[in-house]
Amino acid sequence: MDQKTKIESLLLKTPGVINYSTKNYIEVQPGVMTPLVVNIKNTTKNFKTRRYLAEQLASLVNPKSTCICGIESGGSYYASIIADITKKPLILFRKESKEYGIGKRIVGTIPSPKGKLITIIDDVIGEGKISTANVTELIRLGYKTDVCAIFSYLPEMKEFMSKIRIITLSDINKLCKVGLKSGHFKEKDVAIIKKECRYSSR
Repeated sequence: MDQKTKIESLLLKTPGVINYSTKNYIEVQPGVMTPLVVNIKNTTKNFKTRRYLAEQLASLVNPKSTCICGIESGGSYYASIIADITKKPLILFRKESKEYGIGKRIVGTIPSPKGKLITIIDDVIGEGKISTANVTELIRLGYKTDVCAIFSYLPEMKEFMSKIRIITLSDINKLCKVGLKSGHFKEKDVAIIKKECRYSSR
C-alpha cells in the first residue's frame, strides 16, 4: 500500500466509513442532505486500523502541547489513545454544557497554569461549528489551542485556520483523488461530492 495514500485507502476499504450516493443523498441532519458521509466511528471495529490512525494522529501533536482534549463523541476514543501514546493529560469536551454536578462542559482537570497549549482531537471536521465552539471556550479560559483531526470536509476554512493551527490526516480533496484512482468513485461522482459535501457524521 502506498504510504502517501494509506490513510485514504484505509478509509475507503473499511466497511461503513465511506458512505455515498450521488443519486439518493444521505440525510445527516433534519433537512440537510449530502452525497457523502465519512463515519470515522466505524474505524474502531478494527484494531489495526484504529491503532494506525491513532498513531498517525499522535504524530501531528505539537510536542509543546500540555494536554489532549477529545470532543464528544467521535474524538473521545482517539483522544484517549493519543493521550496515552504522547503521555499527556486528557480532558474531554461535551457537546453541550451540563447544568448540574461537576465539570459543566469539560470532563477532567484543565492543566495549570493558564496560557499553555491544548491539542483538541476530533474525528471529522464538518461545518467546523463544534471545533470552533471548543476552541473559543479554551481561549476564553486562557489557553492556546491546536486542532488535529482525521478527516476534514472543509480544507477551505481559511478564516478559522488563520487564527489557530488545524491539521488533518486527510480531507475531501485527497479522498476524492485516491477514490477516483482506485475506482471507488467515478469522475462525475467526484464533481458532485466536492460541490455538495459540507457536513460530517455526528
